[in-house]
Amino acid sequence: MLLFSRCTRLCALLALLLLSLNSYADLLISPVRVVLDERDRSASVTLINSGQETRSYRVSWSKKIALPQGGYRDLTPEEDAQYAGLERMVRISPKQVTLAPKQRQTIKLLVRNPGNLAEGEYRSHLTFTALPAQERQQNAPAAFNINVLMNYTMPVLYRKGTVRVAPSIENLSLVTKQELGKTFIKVDLAHQDRYSTSGRLIAYWTPEGGEQRQVALINGYNFYPELRTAQVHLAWPDFALEPGLLEVRYEGQNEFRNYLLARQQLLITNDMIRSLR
Repeated sequence: MLLFSRCTRLCALLALLLLSLNSYADLLISPVRVVLDERDRSASVTLINSGQETRSYRVSWSKKIALPQGGYRDLTPEEDAQYAGLERMVRISPKQVTLAPKQRQTIKLLVRNPGNLAEGEYRSHLTFTALPAQERQQNAPAAFNINVLMNYTMPVLYRKGTVRVAPSIENLSLVTKQELGKTFIKVDLAHQDRYSTSGRLIAYWTPEGGEQRQVALINGYNFYPELRTAQVHLAWPDFALEPGLLEVRYEGQNEFRNYLLARQQLLITNDMIRSLR
């Protein structure tokens, strides 16, 4: 009887978590990245409730640092004290919204006088926190009347000075992860820039005597100033070891559209293949 009670409580908790996740997934946000500078000092972000119930969202700032293998982590208290974010520089309006089903709301971002800033790039992450629905809280079992706050974050950048970037692809290699049964193209990136780049990493394969084809793609990759080097793994679904030429291109998107940011090639020969067997 005790085991049944624990299982029942666990199922109720999982159901509550799934309800929260589903509700959060109903928020559409556009765009998902904002760049401000000395000429463009304002921007708008549109929120749309694509779900079937009214939801409220709190809008705030958070500070995060990029990781070499991808993703972000929160700053430590020591890092936070030294990090120049956008909290005092960019005003958010409004800071909380309530959206009925299919309703949309525009969030305005406005740069205040940033003062005597050094040239470079400043970044914080705009965070949208889904507040728990009151009706659901009241109807939940007393033991599980908890607040599950789901949030989504997007980078907002302010740039001062002339943007010059020169990222490079330092090395390409092939890595097979046996536990996944998949082969990945490992791309080693490097730069010494004060400004981030945004683009897509796209891999082309030309087998010996054959035609070039696209084999892997990652869209919306941001290479931030705090990272001097980074590693990206692009999955190659139909990989087969054979001689040919692999090329990876870092092609600009957003404000870097139509720019080739970096390019590298890897030639796979019969001698290389024989040495691996």
